Amino acid sequence: APACARTREAHDFAMAEPTVGVCWTRNMVTFALDKPGFGLVPHEWGELHTSVATLLLSGEVGVGSCVFTEAPRHVVDRAMRLWTAKRPGLQAAHSAPHYGVEGVPSGSLFDFVLPTSDARSLLAGAAEAIGEGGQVSAMLTKLESANFRNKSSLATKLLSRTGRLANLAAAPFNVTLFLDDDTFFCPPPLPYTA
Repeated sequence: APACARTREAHDFAMAEPTVGVCWTRNMVTFALDKPGFGLVPHEWGELHTSVATLLLSGEVGVGSCVFTEAPRHVVDRAMRLWTAKRPGLQAAHSAPHYGVEGVPSGSLFDFVLPTSDARSLLAGAAEAIGEGGQVSAMLTKLESANFRNKSSLATKLLSRTGRLANLAAAPFNVTLFLDDDTFFCPPPLPYTA
């Protein structure tokens, strides 16, 4: 389905009843549908796995989950299962109930896997609107030369952050908490015994 259609379906669900959910953006990930194991780079998914799995195991009832990414659901689910194999204590998250969303594959950690925003197109459209259409490519080329220790560039950071901001407007829940991948949820408190 086109990106707009999937996002619109999510919004139609969200407007049907008040909903609460948590969303993450895992953009600019490496994957190849034609490679064994989809060519996943494990470290790109580890923190997201811990975050969503601990949410689902935290005892919060009625809280949905969503991720914005370029990867399709089956690739996201594969990445999550690879990390669960390394962290068997989080296996129970795969059988956690979903928040009333139809069609979620069994064992998926996310109620929604939505396409992340196309930051390059958003920036180009904004520049075009103010008469500076050709400037985005030149700006990104210059920003490519500013590199960080993790081998990303300032251009990569700009596109990633712009995409994250645009995803805020596409949240599939009425009330949404957007989190960084490295957020960890505490387990539910133990019952008090005297």
